[in-house]
Amino acid sequence: MPKYVKSGKVNRKSPKSYFEAAQVKEILDQIDQTTQAGKRDYALLVLLFTCGLRTIEASRAKVKDITILGASRVLLVQGKGKADASDYVPLPDHVYTVLTDYLTTRGIDAKDIPACTEPLFTSTSNRSKGQTLSTRSISKICKTRFIKAGFNDPKWTAHSTRHTAGILSLELGHSQRDTQLMLRHASGDTTNIYLHQIGKLGNSATADISKAIFD
Repeated sequence: MPKYVKSGKVNRKSPKSYFEAAQVKEILDQIDQTTQAGKRDYALLVLLFTCGLRTIEASRAKVKDITILGASRVLLVQGKGKADASDYVPLPDHVYTVLTDYLTTRGIDAKDIPACTEPLFTSTSNRSKGQTLSTRSISKICKTRFIKAGFNDPKWTAHSTRHTAGILSLELGHSQRDTQLMLRHASGDTTNIYLHQIGKLGNSATADISKAIFD
């Protein structure tokens, strides 16, 4: 018997688990926004689904990272392997509104945002109240909200929100380049994985073969 089994390489081109727009709405609609935790979770998921942030980027974000570049409101992003917030994502009006709605529950008004060095998302638990929301906590929040909306499958993880943003962008007609910039992919090859998946899912060859044999 061998002492160990060599594991295979992870296939980066394996199918990505994502949600349709209507399913995203189902997930968001079941969140009770009458509590601070509810407003936080709603704002967090809206940001992840809409802007395609990684969990580490959401965890690292500071309130003051909500800022203006030119005529556009953006969120500065500290990406993987970066020492500071050297990138950004545009913030649609609705995303900005839900973020500021959440921040007001922490006593942070819009005028306070530019100088506020607090984490954008913080814990509400008694043991760590006010501390940075960790990537593990963000993943747990996502999973809990998915399950409450009826999406109880191991394939759906916090990273599914990022896949969702990428695939919805392409399905809505945005170019591969636009989507690559939104997701901050270093290589367009990574974004092309989404294009390949969309094309394959839209391929009716197997259905046509089935009809030819059985209908």
